[in-house]
Amino acid sequence: MRKPLILRLLLFLLRIGIGIFFMIVASLKVAHLDETADFLTRSRLLPETFSLPLACIGVGMEGVVGICLLFCLAYRGAALWGTLMSSVFLFLYVQGWVRGLDLTCNCLGSAHSIIHYPTDISLRVLLLGAMLILLWDARQPHTKLWKFRRFDFSDEA
Repeated sequence: MRKPLILRLLLFLLRIGIGIFFMIVASLKVAHLDETADFLTRSRLLPETFSLPLACIGVGMEGVVGICLLFCLAYRGAALWGTLMSSVFLFLYVQGWVRGLDLTCNCLGSAHSIIHYPTDISLRVLLLGAMLILLWDARQPHTKLWKFRRFDFSDEA
């Protein structure tokens, strides 16, 4: 069953938008990698020695997922990894709120203390919802938004 053009266009725009979002977030986090490691340390789930390596892996994964979504490379894998990353960050925020932790987030390049957990958690839920939509789209047979024709202008008969 073929998806209507408007749905394909909306899914295309969502994929590009989320890809750009992941690329921007990854590039801003690279500049402030210590703040990302500090966020993981304050979560108190793993020992402090794991914070910096996990921050590096997380930022690298965000960059790879962003590139893959932008250029529709390994779309299913990128959608799956993006969904997993969004779920992990949602889990980190929820457990921080439940445990009453004072977390700071450097989500868009500037570290800010999380004062209103429900707002930050609902933003993560929206991101997870968008990633779930992309994961659903990636499971469908992928068709191009536009069909390209190949014309043969050779002199051979």
